[in-house]
Amino acid sequence: MMNDDSIQLFPTEEGSQSLPPTPERNEEETDEVKTPQYKLPKDKDQPVVIRELMHNAPAAFKVPTFFAAVTCLSCVATRIRVYYLYDGQNEHALLLQTLIEGEQSSGKSFARNNVEKVIMAHLKRRDDEQRRQEQAYRELKQTASKTEKLPDPPRTVIRTCPISISIAQLIKRADAPQRYFGTPLTLWSFTDELSAAVESNKRAFSNIKTIARTSYDLHSTYGVDYLSDNAYSATVDILQCSLYLATPSAVDAYADKGFIEGGGVTRSILIRLMDALGEEAPLFKMLTEQQQATIDEMLERMDADVYNEAEGTIQPELFIDMQWLFPTVHAWCEEQRRQTLRSGSRAHNTFFKRSSVSAFRIATLCAYLYGLEAGSQQLSTKHRKRVKQIYLFAAQYILDSMLSRWGKRYEELTQQRIQGESRVRVPLFDQLSQTFTRDQLDELIKRLEISTPSRIFLSKWKAKGWIEETQKYVYQKLA
Repeated sequence: MMNDDSIQLFPTEEGSQSLPPTPERNEEETDEVKTPQYKLPKDKDQPVVIRELMHNAPAAFKVPTFFAAVTCLSCVATRIRVYYLYDGQNEHALLLQTLIEGEQSSGKSFARNNVEKVIMAHLKRRDDEQRRQEQAYRELKQTASKTEKLPDPPRTVIRTCPISISIAQLIKRADAPQRYFGTPLTLWSFTDELSAAVESNKRAFSNIKTIARTSYDLHSTYGVDYLSDNAYSATVDILQCSLYLATPSAVDAYADKGFIEGGGVTRSILIRLMDALGEEAPLFKMLTEQQQATIDEMLERMDADVYNEAEGTIQPELFIDMQWLFPTVHAWCEEQRRQTLRSGSRAHNTFFKRSSVSAFRIATLCAYLYGLEAGSQQLSTKHRKRVKQIYLFAAQYILDSMLSRWGKRYEELTQQRIQGESRVRVPLFDQLSQTFTRDQLDELIKRLEISTPSRIFLSKWKAKGWIEETQKYVYQKLA
């Protein structure tokens, strides 16, 4: 019998969600890497809120619903903190950035209609009230005389930010809770048309992609310092969860060369909707009154762990003890290292590490929800087993999605960089033998794609006393 901290493969059960067939990897990996088929717990065994939403989703959309839901809920659970096995005493917040990719009319709108609107309704209502305060103050400024003394601006904290937001405004939104409460809160960014956001403001969107990389990690700051007094300047710890819906072409534009090489893709959870030719449109069930009441009650309880309404402050950080999951995390990561050694894939070696981080954050969120519903953060054996299932499934799914979508491109870019580094690292002169001919030098220049002709090199090396011509077109290096 396996002990409670070991990795377990769970048999397929009716109602459980299995990992789709492993996406095709690059040629180096295909022959040797065999992906274990990890399973999500059954719908009824999922944490509250996720359980209700997955129960109402058609079979093909249960896994996408799971990832969309955990992304939204991670933003709501902004005060949760956890320590990760490989990061020592650097605590993590539950920060997830999810891309749902699908062709036109593939059903991507489920994420907006059946997940985002349901979970983020509480947060949006709070933000709407804060925005009304800001608007009332702007109107007061417009109607007030120049000599009239105005009251102080309202202390508003707004967490929902459109993807087309300006950098200055995003910095202001992130800075507000730190100014008023001394702590950052997670911002929320959603769009169901990623391509439109990219096209509307390409320059600002490029900056937002940089911020997205920074906002994946707690205590990773981003700053702007404008000369104008009218612009907002600050250095802030930006926390952000995002859910972007996009077509494949929009994902290509979003995940460009810099985003792939700079670590943007490894911070992203990619969910690819497979729209089979001739399939019927997905049918989601309506939430029942009981399901809606359950969701509302749990979201209110989650809000109570964020806002201290009585005192008008923010609740302290809530640490979730996940050390019991460390052996499972270690075992999965060790298996990925073994696969990397067998395949020699640099993409696999890079991608699996943050796949584990994102999966661990998802597992922590689910552990928190199980504990919140049970009234205790001391999880039962049953709940720990389900959290392990969730971690293993999520880690493998995220990794396979990245390898399938960006693995080959990452390998190409890495190879180009290595080849470029080798030309710079080993000088032309050092690559020549002690005695060499002009023909050998010409051949080496051609192979290294150097434009300078050999006669220039020979002339300069002779002048510096580095070589001497022992016979016609034959040269020897001098000490």
